[in-house]
Amino acid sequence: MLNNVLIWSSLILAVFIGAEKTGDTRYTGVYRGKTLFIQNPYDRESSSFCITEVRLNNRRLNLNYGSSALKIDFNGIEENSPIALHIIHSDSCQPIIINPDAIAYKYTFAFKEISMNDSVLVWSSIGDQEQGVYTLDAYDYGIWQTQDTVLSKGKHEGATYVHFPKLKEGPNKLRLKYTFPSGDYIYSREIDFHYYEEPVTFAPKKSSTSLTLSRYASYEIYDGGYNLVMSGSGASIDIRDLKRGDYIIYFDNKDPGVFTKI
Repeated sequence: MLNNVLIWSSLILAVFIGAEKTGDTRYTGVYRGKTLFIQNPYDRESSSFCITEVRLNNRRLNLNYGSSALKIDFNGIEENSPIALHIIHSDSCQPIIINPDAIAYKYTFAFKEISMNDSVLVWSSIGDQEQGVYTLDAYDYGIWQTQDTVLSKGKHEGATYVHFPKLKEGPNKLRLKYTFPSGDYIYSREIDFHYYEEPVTFAPKKSSTSLTLSRYASYEIYDGGYNLVMSGSGASIDIRDLKRGDYIIYFDNKDPGVFTKI
């Protein structure tokens, strides 16, 4: 995963980043659209080949472990997506990545963290460049669809972002895409989560200036004749331009409430 990626001046060194110990070798990087080959030495002590299992993004691969070379095709993984490779092998041998450039990470940019807190998406990165762009993708109806874009802060030393994505009740899947000024791009890890929003409440019920919401939400305000007079989204609403009187307010097309502009 990209938050494990350290920055190295060498492409090959950028591949060898996971914690290593005897019999357990890990690599992290980015799928570059190429097949990866792993040399699988014959272990004379055990009279078997070195590698017993390979896991890609925590999924066991069905490979011919009785072969001197293993081929990783990255089926189902999109180019420029983060990958984590876990190789389990005999204590007395060491597998070798034949073409490390296939998963080499060549930029000084990395997603450090990406998480959801209720309805809030928070991520941090290092290596931000001016004119870089983050794109938020949501997985819906079997395809990735662009939901929103966020301009880079251009802080190479590190930056944190807070965003309110559009969520549906039930399962959601999101990812971020960072596009460099050159046009190259890289994806964050995917986030799977379930979302069931809490009903929106607001206060005060009588106000001359503003309403404060219990959470960020989209809203529509109707007058006594059920005419739409205001709409938008946010965690507070400025009602100073409304005429005095009673109003009905809907949050996220539901949860109606009533307030009075005084």
